[in-house]
Amino acid sequence: MDINQLKAFEHVVRLGSFSKAARYLNLSQPTVSIRIQGLEKEVGGGLFYRVGKRVELTDIGKGFLPYARQAMEILAKGVERAQLMQEGKVGHISIGTIPSFTSGIFSSVVAYLYKNYPDIKLEIHTGHNQQIIEMLYDGFIKIGFMTKPYFNTDIKNIHTFKESLVLVAHHSHPITSSNNRNLSFSDVLKGSKPYIIVDWSEESKHWQKSMLNPKIDYLELPPTTALDLVLSNNGVALLTESMVTELLEEKKLVKLQPTDIPTLYREIALVSLETELNLSSTAMRFINAFRNNKISK
Repeated sequence: MDINQLKAFEHVVRLGSFSKAARYLNLSQPTVSIRIQGLEKEVGGGLFYRVGKRVELTDIGKGFLPYARQAMEILAKGVERAQLMQEGKVGHISIGTIPSFTSGIFSSVVAYLYKNYPDIKLEIHTGHNQQIIEMLYDGFIKIGFMTKPYFNTDIKNIHTFKESLVLVAHHSHPITSSNNRNLSFSDVLKGSKPYIIVDWSEESKHWQKSMLNPKIDYLELPPTTALDLVLSNNGVALLTESMVTELLEEKKLVKLQPTDIPTLYREIALVSLETELNLSSTAMRFINAFRNNKISK
């Protein structure tokens, strides 16, 4: 039993004639007859009987009709879903990301996809660089976000972008009462109490440590802990723009701008395995939304 037999059956029922069904389907009448005969062999009895120039359903045909139509409807939905999956409008994708990259652009792209493609199911897993790599190797995720540099030759870089680092303090911190225009980074280090170093990149970490001296009170903390301390009015930290944008707008934090601080950033790479030759259309939909920065406001 195949879809062509079911289509022939349904059209003969609807049009009441083998010849009309043949014309509608752009087939010869013998072809329609052969398809109906094949279907009758499958169901074990005749499906039609003739009444004048029309054909009517037998009792077997009447019993079979709703199931035939249901099967055709299910197949049509299956074809439609397959086409939507091919277009990247329906599907499932597992993504890995470092914990400090779950807001800002990332959450905006997730929101954009949810609003515009609600049938794409995203599964987000977090982990540090080595955990992201292990999830890729295990097939647990297909794409992931990591900080650069990484040195695995079997990891493919799909897209790279730079995220600015911003020096911030609580709005009530004594350092904010100073004239920001006249601050040097040495002034910030002395007045931070403590100065908090976050390992965003080798470059930023090396530069910050090169500015320290034994009299400077400092801590080395992970990003979320550093943010918590700054929000509780303890210390100054260099944090990513995505982490602090809303807090700056809400005036909970203040941006410090020493005159001698260089432009610092971290690099994020969107990666997959080199052996992953053909990412799904759903994955490409996510990747392209990210590349094009298609953010729905």
